[in-house]
Amino acid sequence: MRSARAGVLTVGLMQRIANKWRRVTLDAYGRRDFRLVTDVPYVSFTFDDFPRTSLTEGGTILRRRGVRGTYFVSTQLLGHPSPSGPIATADDVKALLADGHELGCHTYEHLDGCNSSVAAFERSIRQNRTALADVVPGVDLPVFAYPLNGPVLSIKRAVGKHFVGCRGGGQTFNSGVVDLNLLKAYFLDWRNRGNLDAVREVVERNAAERGWLIFATHDVASQPSKYGCQPDLFEEAVRLSIASGARVVPMMDACEALGIARRHARPARSKTI
Repeated sequence: MRSARAGVLTVGLMQRIANKWRRVTLDAYGRRDFRLVTDVPYVSFTFDDFPRTSLTEGGTILRRRGVRGTYFVSTQLLGHPSPSGPIATADDVKALLADGHELGCHTYEHLDGCNSSVAAFERSIRQNRTALADVVPGVDLPVFAYPLNGPVLSIKRAVGKHFVGCRGGGQTFNSGVVDLNLLKAYFLDWRNRGNLDAVREVVERNAAERGWLIFATHDVASQPSKYGCQPDLFEEAVRLSIASGARVVPMMDACEALGIARRHARPARSKTI
C-alpha cells in the first residue's frame, strides 16, 4: 500500500515539474515581442467556449456599461452541453455580432495544445474558420485563445503565425514587452470567487503601469461552474475597469489602438533550445 501511494506521489511530482518546465520554456521561447507603450491602460473582457450565459448575462452587463467583449468560439461545440453550461447556438453567434461584440478562434473541436500535433492544431484552426463562415459569411477571427491547458512550444510557435494576438492565462496583466503569441489573462473563476479585493488589486496595478489587462471567464451565472463567475463579481470587474480610466474594448480593438500590426509585420523572435 505504501509503495503504491509513493508511486502516485512520484507521478504527481513529476507532472508538476514537467508543467513548470513547460511554462518556463513557453515564457522564454517562440515569442513575438511587442513593446506596449500607451498613455492610458486598456482592459478587455473575454469568454472562452462561449456558454450562452456569457452572452445573456455577461454580454448584457457589458452592453449596459457601454462596452463590448471578445468571445472565443469552438464551432463544433455550438448548441451542445458543456461543463460551463449550454454552449451558444448559431443564432447566438449572429446576435453577438449584431450587439457589437467580437469573435475569436478557440479551435474547431476545443483541442488541448498539450495533447495535439502541430498539424492537427493548425487543421482545427482552419476548420473552425470554415465552419463559422457557414454561420456568418465573411466573419473574421483575428485573435485566438488556447483551450484547456494551453500549448506546448511547437504549437505556440505555429499558432502565432495565424493571428494578431494569442491569449493564454497567467493571472496577471500585460505590460512592457509583451508576447503576442502568449498574451497574459486574469481568469474570473473558482480561484477568486467572491474575492473582489483581488480583482480591484489587478485593475489598479494595470492602471498604474498603463498596461493591458485581459479578463477571461466562461459562464456568468448565479451558480457558476468551476470555470465561471457570478454576475455581481463580473459587473464589479467591469465597473472598476471603467472607473480606473482604462479603455475597455475587445481584444482586436485594443490591438489596433496599440499599434499591433494586423498583418503580423513584427516577426517572431527565434531561439534555440
